[in-house]
Amino acid sequence: MLEGYLGALVLLGVGVTIGIALVYAPTLLGPRRPLPQKMIPYESGMDPVGTTRQRFSVHYYKVAMLFTIFDVEIALLYPWVLFFRENPAWALGLFVSFTGILAVGYLYLLRTGIFDWSRKEL
Repeated sequence: MLEGYLGALVLLGVGVTIGIALVYAPTLLGPRRPLPQKMIPYESGMDPVGTTRQRFSVHYYKVAMLFTIFDVEIALLYPWVLFFRENPAWALGLFVSFTGILAVGYLYLLRTGIFDWSRKEL
């Protein structure tokens, strides 16, 4: 009864084993030289200065979310390229309408001042 699942179970076991090995191998095999310079937090190539409770403006997160949204929408243009070969006129119409919708959204955001970093209100 379980003969049909044997291959899947073996594959699952191999995947779990490799995953555990890749997580713990650096700890077991890597060199251990804990110098004070290596023990400080390091991010973006800058030494930590000031408090760890630094507050960031909400504008940063809003721009990051908008970038993500537009980035995903641009990624949707890749399937359009494949469809362009089959029916060029229809695909061109889709591209123009899609780009127009993106442009209207971008112009709305630009007009509302979402990209103005100096404003105080949200």
